[in-house]
Amino acid sequence: MLARPFSIRLMSTIVAVAACASITACSGLGSTVATHSAPGSHAASLTKAATNTWTTGANAPIRQFTGAAASSGNDIYLLGGENHTKVFDENAIYDTTTNTWTNGHRMPTARTALAAAAMNGVVYAIGGELFDGSVLTTVEAYDPITNKWSTKAPLPVGVDSMTATVDNGLIYVVGGLQDSNGTPYNGVQTYDPSSDTWSSVAPLSVAKAFAYTGTVGTKIVAAGGTVGNGPSDDNEVYDPSTNAWTTMLPVKLQRYAGCAGGIGDSLYIAGGLRFSPFRGTTRELDAYDVVTDQWHRLANMPRPMLGLASATVNGQLYCIGGSPFLGQPIFSNAVQIYQP
Repeated sequence: MLARPFSIRLMSTIVAVAACASITACSGLGSTVATHSAPGSHAASLTKAATNTWTTGANAPIRQFTGAAASSGNDIYLLGGENHTKVFDENAIYDTTTNTWTNGHRMPTARTALAAAAMNGVVYAIGGELFDGSVLTTVEAYDPITNKWSTKAPLPVGVDSMTATVDNGLIYVVGGLQDSNGTPYNGVQTYDPSSDTWSSVAPLSVAKAFAYTGTVGTKIVAAGGTVGNGPSDDNEVYDPSTNAWTTMLPVKLQRYAGCAGGIGDSLYIAGGLRFSPFRGTTRELDAYDVVTDQWHRLANMPRPMLGLASATVNGQLYCIGGSPFLGQPIFSNAVQIYQP
């Protein structure tokens, strides 16, 4: 058995933990959470939601866990993932303006725990792992116009369970796990699509995987994550102009493998796996203000989830799929949408 933090291969052996996995709802700054008549009901209106509220979008075509998502224009591309029997080559496309899903050409390489990013209208599927836990260096690019995939230069260091974000013409692949034993990696690998080349920048101060990562202004934030034996409260901000990570105010809740995205001056982090006061999924949403170095607790997401795919479009955070329970083969295709 592979020592992954919570790969589904490992999850199947710890079913007993699931008895304490659900989290009781808490209020978020006195705000209301949008409710719907049935789980997964479609958001009927395309008008902007009230601030600090959650709504739901049309269910994704597949129930998946530890897939990845990237946005280009108004579309979100949901890639890969797994369930308790297989990993996926999924490439599902969500049109946020019409609240509908279509299927693009499937990925050449089925994988889970990958990273995804989009630049100049091209979507990149980066690294990840196979069902047997083998770590990949594979990088593939999808062109929505031609509906075709191409192979790009491989990752210098194969990782899975990492995160990716875009800043100033580069894709930053942050941390991850570098072997089948689940060893956290502190490296930050950067990809330049214009030259199809990889390089590296200053490493993280804390080696971690499944961090909450996003670009906020000209900075990159990597908050939380797992350090191998549990979640971390580490919160680091990278400044490309100085090539340095700075340790900032710790996260309010130690967790990993949730939903994250940079919007305005803040990184929003939702859901994930917590260890305290008990081990299980969480629905808390926090926002980190890079300018003031402060965290703020906001409205809870409707459903607690871990292993979500996430993306931002038009100032909204989209949290897709995941699993509501640790240790049970139960997976979601829900689309939870937050409006700051």
